[in-house]
Amino acid sequence: MTYLMVDISGRSPVYDIPLCEALHRVLSPEHHVRLLAPNINPKDVDFDCKRLFGILPHRLQKSKRKPFRAIKALSVALNYISLIARVALKKPDILHFQWLPLVEVSTIERIFIKILRFLAPKTKFLLTIHNVYPHDSSEGYKQVYRERFSRVSPFFDKFIVHLETTKKEFCSAFGISAERVKVLHHGVLAPKGHDTVRRQRGKVLKLIMYGNQSTYKGTDVFVNALTLLPQGYKDKVHALVVGKTYSNYLNELKERKENANIEFIPEYVSDEVLYKHIADSDIIVLPYREISQSGVLLLALSTKRLIITSDIPSFKETLMGMGENTFFENGNAASLSKLIVKYADGLVDESKQLDFIESLEAKYSWTNIAEMYKSFINEL
Repeated sequence: MTYLMVDISGRSPVYDIPLCEALHRVLSPEHHVRLLAPNINPKDVDFDCKRLFGILPHRLQKSKRKPFRAIKALSVALNYISLIARVALKKPDILHFQWLPLVEVSTIERIFIKILRFLAPKTKFLLTIHNVYPHDSSEGYKQVYRERFSRVSPFFDKFIVHLETTKKEFCSAFGISAERVKVLHHGVLAPKGHDTVRRQRGKVLKLIMYGNQSTYKGTDVFVNALTLLPQGYKDKVHALVVGKTYSNYLNELKERKENANIEFIPEYVSDEVLYKHIADSDIIVLPYREISQSGVLLLALSTKRLIITSDIPSFKETLMGMGENTFFENGNAASLSKLIVKYADGLVDESKQLDFIESLEAKYSWTNIAEMYKSFINEL
């Protein structure tokens, strides 16, 4: 059996690679796993991998600048042509797509998928839905996206989502029957070669929020919560916000900051630099307003750091079993501020929290995820 996984735009190498490595370990020899993706070196992995065409580095994949978007669109089109040629020569048993990047901007992706479906009528077509909608989607754009997605969804046999909450939202939004959707968890994104030992707390409680910053991630909620801290706590709490931040939003955040102890690094930083910042922190804060599944959260689970998140359904499901000292009311800066005060005052059993986080890290190991995929493949 040939299992061909394709990340046509190279958007999620941190997901593709560990998943394929784990599948290679747990599947029997007759199950041949191959990954097609740009910006990946086949010499760096221990499974069959072929490099697709790609010019832009991963950090520029989500850039909204027109030259980068044009280059990305051209790369995707060339990769589809390459994929069509491969499938025409050797039809896989399973063709598994990670993302459909062109659906976000056009209906042309339907043509590529239709050709592939015609060439391989007996192949099982899978698509992972990492997020129900693209990030920062307005209500108007969601309607347009639903119309585009409805043009390609009939060509897929099964859809994969990471959470039950995502499945319900996806089925409701796109009119997909529950029988066509399988829940297979996202694995923990563990940093390789970086120290993730538990940190001894100092006098100052150090908070960190990392990743590309935007409204849907609730960076403004975090900043507002810090400004609401009682005066005596402003010297007890230090916050670092690190990650690409557009100038208009950054200016808004700085205006809200007032006299709160917040440091901004509003740019992309390397993994090595990011992990050093995380290692120097006590709590990772994720004040997201909405998201289907967060890679930032799954990285946080591997860092041996405390985690505070908004109480959105996807976070509560991923962190199921964590107590009330993990979640604050979504969008409520005062609720987050009160929770920060509890940690600053030492009113939370942090050791117990960390023990549970480590149990979740084990639960979402890639080996466990691969075993779930193995059962799913057998069902197919």
